[in-house]
Amino acid sequence: MSNRYSGELARINSDQTYAELRNDADFWEPWVRGALADLGFPAPTTLRVPGESTNPVLIADTGLAVKLYGEHWCGPESYASELETYRVLQGTGLPIPRLLAQGELRPGGAGWSWPFLVIEAVEGITWRQTMDAADPAERLAPARDIGRLLRRLRSVPLTGSSVLRPDSEVFDALLEERRAATVADHREWGYLSPRLLDDVEAFLPEVGELLGGRERCFVHGDLHGTNLFVDGDGKRVSGLIDFTDVYAGDPRYGLVQLHLNAFRGDRELLAAALEGADWEVGRGFAREMLAFTFLHDFEVFEELPLELTAVEDLDELAELLWGVG
Repeated sequence: MSNRYSGELARINSDQTYAELRNDADFWEPWVRGALADLGFPAPTTLRVPGESTNPVLIADTGLAVKLYGEHWCGPESYASELETYRVLQGTGLPIPRLLAQGELRPGGAGWSWPFLVIEAVEGITWRQTMDAADPAERLAPARDIGRLLRRLRSVPLTGSSVLRPDSEVFDALLEERRAATVADHREWGYLSPRLLDDVEAFLPEVGELLGGRERCFVHGDLHGTNLFVDGDGKRVSGLIDFTDVYAGDPRYGLVQLHLNAFRGDRELLAAALEGADWEVGRGFAREMLAFTFLHDFEVFEELPLELTAVEDLDELAELLWGVG
C-alpha cells in the first residue's frame, strides 16, 4: 500500500511506543482503510477498536476485522501462530471466524513489514458481557456449551507445522520456564500470601511428571472473557478468537484462564463446563489444576474477585479455586 504514512509507523520503535499506540483507533484507521482498499474489500463507513488487546484490531461496519502484528510484544510469533491455527482449524466446523485475506502494510520495504489478517467479525456478545448481564442460572447453558467446545478442540488433529505439531516441544518449554519464574512473579503480583508462596516450589511437580505422558491435543491458552462469544439467545457459543497462545499440549492448561478469568472463579460455571466437556474429575483434580495455575503464562488472578492473601495452605487454595464435585 501507499507509503504516505510510513513515517507514522516508524514511531513504533520500542515496546513502550507499541504499547501506547496499539489500541489507538485514530492511528490505525488510515492504514486499515488502505489495506482493505488494496485487497478490494468495500470501504467501511466506520472502524472501531473493540477493546484493549495485545495486537492492533479494528472492526469495520462491513463485518470485517483487521488484526495487525508488530515487531514488538511477540508480534512475529503471534502472527505465525494465528496463521498456523487457521490452517489447522479450517474445515472443522468450529465457531471460529473465516480467514479472508492476509497482507502487509509495508511489503518489500525496509524494516518490519507489518503483516495483517482480514477475518470475519464474530457474531454475538462476549462472554464477559454475558457474565455482566445474565442471571447466574442463565450462565449455565452457555458454560456447558463452552465445555462442548473444549471437547471438540481436544479432538482436532494436530496437523500444524510448528506449535501445533504432535511432537512440538513449545508447550513443555513454556511450562519449564514458568516453573522457574512463577514464585518470583507471584511475589511481585501480590495476590497470594508470602507464606503460601514459600511452599510453592516444593509443591510443583516436575513438568514431565505433571504431564504424565498424556496424548497432546489442541490447547487454547487464553480463554478469557473477551475471546469467547455467545449468541443472542445467550445459550450457545457463537465464536472463539485470538489464536496467539495455542499449543499442542495438555487441556488442563486451557482451563486456567477460562475459570479464573472468564468464569471469575465461579465453581458452578466450571462444573457446568466440565460436564459439557465430558471431563473426568478425579480426586487429584484440584491439586493438578493449582499446579497448572502456577505454571500458566499470564497474571491469572487479575480478574478474580476473591481475596486470597489470607490463604496460607496450598490444599486450601486448591479447594477454594478448583474444588468441584
